[in-house]
Amino acid sequence: MLNPFNNAGMFLIQCVFDFYIFILLLRIVLQWVHTDTHNPLFIFVAKLTNPPLRPIYRIIPSLHGIDFAAILLLLGLEMIKIAFLVALQANASPYLMGLVVLAFAELLNQLINIFFYAVLALAVLSWISPLAHGPLVEILVRLSEPLINPIRGILPTISGFDFSPLILIIGLKLLTILLVQPLAQIGVSLALGHLNK
Repeated sequence: MLNPFNNAGMFLIQCVFDFYIFILLLRIVLQWVHTDTHNPLFIFVAKLTNPPLRPIYRIIPSLHGIDFAAILLLLGLEMIKIAFLVALQANASPYLMGLVVLAFAELLNQLINIFFYAVLALAVLSWISPLAHGPLVEILVRLSEPLINPIRGILPTISGFDFSPLILIIGLKLLTILLVQPLAQIGVSLALGHLNK
């Protein structure tokens, strides 16, 4: 049974790692959607993530616009976080293969969540303040439009209502249920299989 200090330790580890992993993942996504580098949010994210990435860039440069250094750091941090949490909770070390699968599932889940909340926020803004613009709105549009536009091509507006954001939100949640959750279960089985023997 976990004592309060273990619980507090797990909470702090998860908070610190999750915050930085989210910022790092956001950097990759913002680069992928070609966000303006002068956007205040992009500058903030770059300032937080540049220090650990600079030495990695010397060894692993970006290739064809893919930031392999950031992806490697992201995967490494997620694996370290999960290993710490398993050590605190189960007092055991997870198997490496399971750790990789679990980390990938968790990052995929966070990536889907970024797009989910971006589409949701943009849909709400379009109802509340349809003429709103600014650095955050620009990023929400850049994140949402590449996913919404193909759906708009198939499902046109009905009586002036655009249902494509709703379809995309449902699709993203289905992707979590059908892909991420089974992948996470496989990762847990591989990582902690030795504890069940």
